[in-house]
Amino acid sequence: MMADRQAGGAAAHEWANGTLLADLGDGSDAVKVLLSLGTPRSYDAGEHLLIEGLRETFVLLLLSGVTKVTATSQDGDTALLAIRLGGDLVGEFAAFDNKPRSATVTAAGRVIARRIGRRDFLDRLDSCPATARAVSRMLVRKNRWSVRRRGDFSGSPVATRVARVLVDLAEDYGEPRRTGVLIGPRLTQAELAGLVGAKERRVHHVLGELAARGVIHVGYGRTTVLSPDRLREAARLAQDPPA
Repeated sequence: MMADRQAGGAAAHEWANGTLLADLGDGSDAVKVLLSLGTPRSYDAGEHLLIEGLRETFVLLLLSGVTKVTATSQDGDTALLAIRLGGDLVGEFAAFDNKPRSATVTAAGRVIARRIGRRDFLDRLDSCPATARAVSRMLVRKNRWSVRRRGDFSGSPVATRVARVLVDLAEDYGEPRRTGVLIGPRLTQAELAGLVGAKERRVHHVLGELAARGVIHVGYGRTTVLSPDRLREAARLAQDPPA
């Protein structure tokens, strides 16, 4: 299988904001130990890293590339749950509870990761409190994202949901640019529609309105936030407190 190909390690760099390795600190001993665990693997675009329902307990520490986390709903549709990229960890739920995978993780482009066995992963958490705390914070962030998505589905208009997802992506993975904040993961409008639980045509209309108001700039698969404050207003979120 292609997933079994070994790959070289990722080049040294700063990990994206909001990821596990960024939380631990680039170049820290905790990061170095995690990067030494398991074996390297590479995945091509469209290849599954993890598959919903499979009984397997290893975790994957993503080193480069972008992945999309999806799950099958009760009516059989596929919902885009989240985006994960270099510096993130995926598959930890099954490592903790030894139950089938709760979602599928698919490479959006070429992805390099380290495949770490359950025992090595859990032993590392037991021996390194800093890593255990960082994983706990990561799980809290994932849970907050999930809770927000459920709340958005239950009562918020589509325009608000779209703006909130853009705020989350910009704050978690944003890349500062001269004109604004570039949202790192490449997302099609269809994928964004799946993430917010709306029709693609409606999401296209919302993005067009935000662009016309100078809040964002929409390119091919890329979105730049031109005014974070106005985007938070559109998302009906409080402004960030002053530093």
